[in-house]
Amino acid sequence: MTTEQIIILVLGIVIAALVAALIVLLIKYKGAKRAADGSHAAEVYMKDGVRYTKNTAIERAGEAAITHAEGDFVLATGKTYRAKKGGELAPGAYTVLAANESAQAFKLRVGGYVRNFVHGDALVLHENEEICAVSVPVILR
Repeated sequence: MTTEQIIILVLGIVIAALVAALIVLLIKYKGAKRAADGSHAAEVYMKDGVRYTKNTAIERAGEAAITHAEGDFVLATGKTYRAKKGGELAPGAYTVLAANESAQAFKLRVGGYVRNFVHGDALVLHENEEICAVSVPVILR
């Protein structure tokens, strides 16, 4: 190998290492920015059949994704659900999201009373409490 070939080889290796380091830094920057914005999903865990979240930040309208994520529960319009430990719907803290993008405000019957909610509001369901989507389908996240 000539001196020119060795220099070109070394420069190629250095440039490849710099590109790889740049990609890693960009990924870390985006993750840190997402965490600072609060737009990451809340960590959800179950304890004794009750649903808890580690992140209590409330998602606001426009920021919350309406796509289904793991652990989401969809309330069909007009159907009543009961929060039970070990049941279909666990008691605990939820963020309520309208399943329809055009509906930012909607009504839910919680514990026998109809209340107005806005996309991204927080809701706590207690043991044996009933909930029903009145106006539009709702996602509990």
